[in-house]
Amino acid sequence: MGNCVSRSQQPFPVSCISSTEKNLGSGTPNGLPVVEPTTSFWTIPAAPIAKPRLQENLPSHADVVIIGSGISGASFARTLLECRDNLHVVMLEAQDICSGATGRNGGHIFPATYHDYEDLKKRVGEDVAKKMVCFRKAHLDEILAIAAEEGITEYTQCRAVEGVDVYFDKPTFKEAQRKLEVYQRDMGKHAGSYTCYEGLDAQEKFHLSPHAVGCIATRAGAIHPYRFVTSILSRLLTVYPKEFEIHTRAPCTSIDEPTSSCPFYRLTTARGVITTPHVVHLTNAYAPALLPALKGAILPIRETMTAQRPGRNLHASTLRGGRSFVFFDSPRKGFDYLTQLPEGEHELMFGAGFESHTDSGANAMYGVHSAAHVGGAMPIYFGAESWGAEALPAIPTDEQDVGVGLWAEGRVKAIWSGLLSESVDGMPWVGKVDINVAGRKTPPTSSAPFQVALNSNTEKLKSVVTATPGEWIAAGYSGEGMVHAWLSSKAVALMLLGEDLTEVKTWLPEQFSVTEDRVKMAKLTFKPDVVLSGKRRVFL
Repeated sequence: MGNCVSRSQQPFPVSCISSTEKNLGSGTPNGLPVVEPTTSFWTIPAAPIAKPRLQENLPSHADVVIIGSGISGASFARTLLECRDNLHVVMLEAQDICSGATGRNGGHIFPATYHDYEDLKKRVGEDVAKKMVCFRKAHLDEILAIAAEEGITEYTQCRAVEGVDVYFDKPTFKEAQRKLEVYQRDMGKHAGSYTCYEGLDAQEKFHLSPHAVGCIATRAGAIHPYRFVTSILSRLLTVYPKEFEIHTRAPCTSIDEPTSSCPFYRLTTARGVITTPHVVHLTNAYAPALLPALKGAILPIRETMTAQRPGRNLHASTLRGGRSFVFFDSPRKGFDYLTQLPEGEHELMFGAGFESHTDSGANAMYGVHSAAHVGGAMPIYFGAESWGAEALPAIPTDEQDVGVGLWAEGRVKAIWSGLLSESVDGMPWVGKVDINVAGRKTPPTSSAPFQVALNSNTEKLKSVVTATPGEWIAAGYSGEGMVHAWLSSKAVALMLLGEDLTEVKTWLPEQFSVTEDRVKMAKLTFKPDVVLSGKRRVFL
């Protein structure tokens, strides 16, 4: 989560996927989000807008209905409302605001670049591969700029950091260096700056275990994802009180196509029924619940995250939040990832990138094997000397007592899990949903939102203010939501508004489109015995 699945190319048995697909059915009734049994460290204290909003009645109609309130929802709503403030927009959230993958991830803004560029080049050609990598890389500066525009940079801990890939296997490190050379040769000035460190140089530079054989360092980012999303949504509610509504504990259980008596989509929720000409699916792993054609194209994966107290010597390694790490400890076990908070107890936000594929429980709980791994890995990665003695829990002040009694007092302060998605062809699904994929008729063009204006003869003229009605989506980020979701959802908002997409097409890969042919091809080429994650293709 944050960067969970995608840095490893390792195939895993279909039995593992079968269990995770089963999780979506048995652990999440009807494929809908469940109340998570674990508490994400990010979500304490809860944002004021995150409290249940049950007292408000669900409107009977909206111009646009957004399903999902994570980073995709925040990006889409912000773009839509700031481009067109005359639309009535309703956001539906099955649980609490930002309670899904965004509020449970690792806070990484660390795109896969050299790791899988060569493979992308073979699959889609050099030009498209470059475009896909640039799309990921663009998210760091985009999110930094958004945080600055919103005035929430410090509050959301949004920052650029030094991102370090750490390798513990010599053949894997050599292959990573080779891939980096290919990437830098092809990308030229667009590659960015990378520095390789080998053996003792790597160990001393980053204060790592003697087992570390090499590192590759570059620019990356980190953020408090929950604060980022809830801050943006809170401002939108304040600035657009008549245009924008959020309704929580309102899972959408079905979408009915328009009829002769109702020319709109009819969405049934736990809070009532709402009609609309535009439905926007921003639920990532849960998208197939309402778009069954995507079952088998977008798969659910449960991953484990922790907040841990750093060893007393560790700040030399992590720079108190100035560095992020990805650890490739074995060519057969994928990777783990780490950021550090720049304040408080400087908690280490540490997650398992691959361990829990074979250890997912159907009850939405984290797997014991995965939890045991992340609970003990860091002193091994950094080495006993660099880790130092275990830190004691800080004595909270009156202003810092939120969560007292909720968190454990040992190294592992909190542990939780969340559901992310895996796109079987390795690419997000972004744009208008093909009618054959949606499986529903679209509302007539006449049902699109419009505005009335007077011409010079004081005659009333109606003008449509959106694209033709339909269903829209941004999902299937394959564990790389922080480097796909914001711009993907921004693009979808501009599409729905019927804006000129000339500029968007310069940065959004056309291959992300949601077509019937792509769905068929993804399922056809999906091998029944393995699943390839499609990113971080270092392990060959």
